[in-house]
Amino acid sequence: MKHLTLASIICSCMLFSALTAACSTSISVQADDKNGASVTFDSQFSEAATQTLRSLISTVAGSSSDESIPIIAASDVRTVMEAAGFSAIAAKNTSTLGVSASGTYPVLSTGPLPATGLLTRTKKSLTLTLGPTQYKMLYGLSTEETQMYFDLLMIPALTDEQLTVEEYTGLLAGLYGTDFAKSLASGTISIELRSPDGKKKTTATLSLGEALTLTTEKQWTVQW
Repeated sequence: MKHLTLASIICSCMLFSALTAACSTSISVQADDKNGASVTFDSQFSEAATQTLRSLISTVAGSSSDESIPIIAASDVRTVMEAAGFSAIAAKNTSTLGVSASGTYPVLSTGPLPATGLLTRTKKSLTLTLGPTQYKMLYGLSTEETQMYFDLLMIPALTDEQLTVEEYTGLLAGLYGTDFAKSLASGTISIELRSPDGKKKTTATLSLGEALTLTTEKQWTVQW
C-alpha cells in the first residue's frame, strides 16, 4: 500500500484528520518577531478506525495493507512541508498510529499557505481561518490519490452539502460502519495560537465532525 501523502497538513489538520480518522489532533502556531510563524502538529489515530481505513484503502488500491507501516509516513510529511515553503522541518512517526511534525514558515504573505487564507497575520495579530473556501483550496493542492480518499469520505465542507454533524455521522455509518463514523466525527482538534513572546495565546477545541460540516468561516485570533 502506498503511503498517504499529506498535502493537506497545512489546513490545521482538518482534512488530514478526516483522512486518517484521528482520535486527537493538535496544532500550535506561534508568530515570530517578523512576518512568519512556527507550526507544530501532532495526530494520534484511532486503532479501530485505522483498521477500517486500511481496509478501505486496500480495496481502492487493489493491494494488501502492511500494518507494520505507519498510516502516514513522516517522510511524506516532510516532503509536503518542504514543498509548501516550510524550513527547519522536523517530522517523526510516534508509532504506526501517530505522527508529529514542526516547521517554520518565514513569511506569511507569500506562497501556497498564505494563498489559502488559512493563516494570516499583521504586526500585532495572528489569525487562523477555517471554512469551505480554505478546505477547497487545500484540497486543490492535494495529489489526485489523496483527493480520491477525501472524495470517499464525502466531506460536506467540500461538497457544499449542508449536513448536521449527526447527519454526516449517519451518512458515514451507512458506508463504512458505525465505529468508523463515530470515531471520525467525535475526534477532537485542539488549536493554539501564540504571540511572539508566548505570553498571549488563544486556544480552542472542536470536534472533527463540527469542523468538516462547516458552512461558513470560523476564525481564531491572538493579539499582542
